[in-house]
Order: sequence, then structure tokens, then C-alpha cells
Amino acid sequence: MPKKKPRLFELDRPLTRNAITAHGLELKRLQGNILKAHARDAEVHLFLTFKPRKRNEAKQFLREFGGKCTSAFEQREQTSRFKRTRKSEMFAAVCLSAKGYQYLGLSTAGFSTEFRDGMQKASRRLADPPPSHWEPHFRRDLHVMVLLAHDNILDLFQQMALVQAQVRSFAEVSSELGIRMCDGAGRTIEHFGYVDGRSQPIFFREDLKKESLNGRVPKHWDPSAGPNLVLFKDPLGGDDTDCGTYYVFRKLEQNVKGFLKHVAALADTLQGSREFAGALVIGRFADGTPVACSEESDGKVSNAFTYAKEDKDGNCCPFAAHIRKTNPRGDDNGESLEKKKSHRVARRGITYGDPRPPGDDLNPLPATGVGLLFQCCQANLKDQFEFIQKSWANNDSAMRPGTGKDPVIGQSTDGSFPSIHFPKKWGDEGRTPFRFHSFVTMKGGEYFFMPSLAFLRNLT
Repeated sequence: MPKKKPRLFELDRPLTRNAITAHGLELKRLQGNILKAHARDAEVHLFLTFKPRKRNEAKQFLREFGGKCTSAFEQREQTSRFKRTRKSEMFAAVCLSAKGYQYLGLSTAGFSTEFRDGMQKASRRLADPPPSHWEPHFRRDLHVMVLLAHDNILDLFQQMALVQAQVRSFAEVSSELGIRMCDGAGRTIEHFGYVDGRSQPIFFREDLKKESLNGRVPKHWDPSAGPNLVLFKDPLGGDDTDCGTYYVFRKLEQNVKGFLKHVAALADTLQGSREFAGALVIGRFADGTPVACSEESDGKVSNAFTYAKEDKDGNCCPFAAHIRKTNPRGDDNGESLEKKKSHRVARRGITYGDPRPPGDDLNPLPATGVGLLFQCCQANLKDQFEFIQKSWANNDSAMRPGTGKDPVIGQSTDGSFPSIHFPKKWGDEGRTPFRFHSFVTMKGGEYFFMPSLAFLRNLT
């Protein structure tokens, strides 16, 4: 009896060219921005709350918009055309919340408990601010999120206006605009000034070459992942191959002035440079150089390292450093390396607010109004996004007792933030305690599911 071909959402290794061909139909029914970021310079998120007794209009909109969404297959075609022509094309995607499915009269029984409950109910276990403190448009029921992205912001605004006009009669609409920030070298950064998105799970074999100079899979850290890390069988899909992803959206405001002033204070305490102090907080220098591997920024932004090999005692990179907390790379916590890697998410965020990178003068830097539209894809909300936030970032004793919370995204329900023990010098066993917290504030968000295109296009 011939062996049954695994479905796309069951694959546990990156896609080869042969696998892409074999799963071509499934990729045509899967939305883009899941297995690979859309890579546009600007994106807008439209949050729709459908008005009472407008179910037919809502379904018609979703059915029609589903025909405009960019599939994972088409996204690859767009990338190929862009490499030839350097001309950007519109990217479009749509996802629904549990309340969105319920509004449409559809069962959510096949989805996870975390998704069905929504992000507001998760606020306490994630140590988020209470929903009453969120921005007003995130306090209401969000039924649908439409994502539009383009390199040309005028074309993006024009398409946004068309969608807004189309839904105005049957939905309340709010929006968030994201603009990619760059440093002087053209690298994508976030508002604190650090290279962003450096370490991601890689789902296509061809992209692994970028992680190594000789084109081979990195020896010490293999960033590859199978689609099963982020894909989940669509409970309401057209057939048993249809799949989508749980899509987390969180607006995270960054206090840039406070963060960089605190970095300067840490530098004074350690009697070192601001660059080194910031690298201890983030886990990388501004250009991406891992502080576990180097005492100073050297332009070698290699991702091929594990803490178990490079810095098992935290003498170079603190256990609480942001990238070590959220991706511990072999640190001993009773889990195998493969188990730790199963908690990874595919991050798809973009910055919002003034896109100018921070300068040396700290006084004019913003304390509010800028930040990150954090987004991520996963197959399991509980074991991926929520695990990272709750069990690692918020946990004072993740990996080692008394390490402290993540200094960037760590949160607390009782306001307690123990000191982080920073190495006095790079590679030194001596420690200096220093409190570093509360420069990122969650302003609202929701759990969505990005369904199969077959579901959208057959919605009746």
C-alpha cells in the first residue's frame, strides 16, 4: 500500500523545490505572510467590527476580498517579478477573530481555547495591562483584520480608502499604519535602534544559504523549521489539506527616551560604553552582532551560535537579555533543544510612528507615540506565543533562578521587577545588579486566525 503524502501543515522540515512543486495547490490555498514575510516597506491594518444584522454583507465582503488576497504561491511569484523589475505589488491578507466567526454564525469548536477566549481574557495570565487601559479601538470586539502592504505608500493609502468605503455601511473601522525603519546601512531596525528580525525560523531550504558563508546549514544553530511550526488545519476549510495560522497582533509602545537613558545609566554603573550596555540588555549590538560571541560590534552578525556552546554561564550575555529570554538556544531548563525550538514563532511585525532612527542626543527622543505592531504566526497559541511571553519573558527564574524578567517585553501583574545581574565585564564571572524594565507598554491587540483562501472564497 503506497504511503500517503503528508499534507503541507504536517511537514516537519523546510520546503525543497520539489516539495514546493508537490504542494503547489496547497500553497495556492494558503495565505501569504505566514511561511515568509511579505517584505513591503509599509503596511496598514484595518480592524472591522460588523454592525448588528449585517451578516450577509459581511460574508459577501469576505468572499470578494478573499479573491484579492495574496496566496503563499502568488507571494513567491511576486518576489520573482520584483527581482526582475524592482516594481512592488500590492499584498493583501485577512484574518478573523473568534468573535468574528461567531458573528458569521460559524462554529469555533475546532479552534483552540486560547483563540476562542481572545486576547482580552488572556491579559492576566500574560501580565498585560487590563483591557480597560488599552487604546479605545482595541477595547471593542474586533471581528476581522485586513492587512494591506506595499512599498508605495500612496498606492497603499488608495487601496485602504477603497476598502474603507466598501465596508462603511456595515462595519466600524479603525486602522494602524506601519512603516519600516532603517539604519544608515539600510538594515531593518526597531525604535530602540537595534537590527530587528535577525533570527527567524526558515521554512524554505533555499533561504538557509543566507545563514552561512559556505551555503551549508549552520553547524551550531540550525534555524530551519517545517511548516508544521506555524500551520494549523483550517477547521472550516474546504478539504482536509486546507490550513491557516493563528495570528497574534499586539501594539507595543516604546519609550525610546527612557530606554536609552537607562542604557546610559547602566553603562555608567558598569563603567563601560553605551554600546556594550545596550548589547547586554538586548543580547546583540545595534548591528546584530551577538554579545555572547563578541565583546564589541564587529559586523559579524552570524546567527550560528548556541548559548550552551558559547556562553553557558551567562558571563557574556545575561540570561535575562531579550533575545536569550525569548530564544534560549540550548540553555538548560529541562527541555531538549528540539523542544525549545518548538516554542518559536514566525515574527511578522513592523514599526509605527516617526521612522527616523534615534540619535546620540537623548533629550528629543520620543517617550510615547512610537513602537512596534508586533505580529506572529504559530500553530499553537498556548505552546508558542503565550509560552514565550508567560514562561520565559515574564518568568524571573526561566533557565536559571533569579535571572530577572526580559528587560524589553517582560511584564508583571504585581509590579515586581527584580534586578538583572549583568556581567561586570565581558566574560567576567562577577555580576552587577541593575533594575531595567517597563519601557515597552502593550496598548491592545487580539488573537486572529488567518484562514485558507478556500474558506473565504466559498463563504456563503
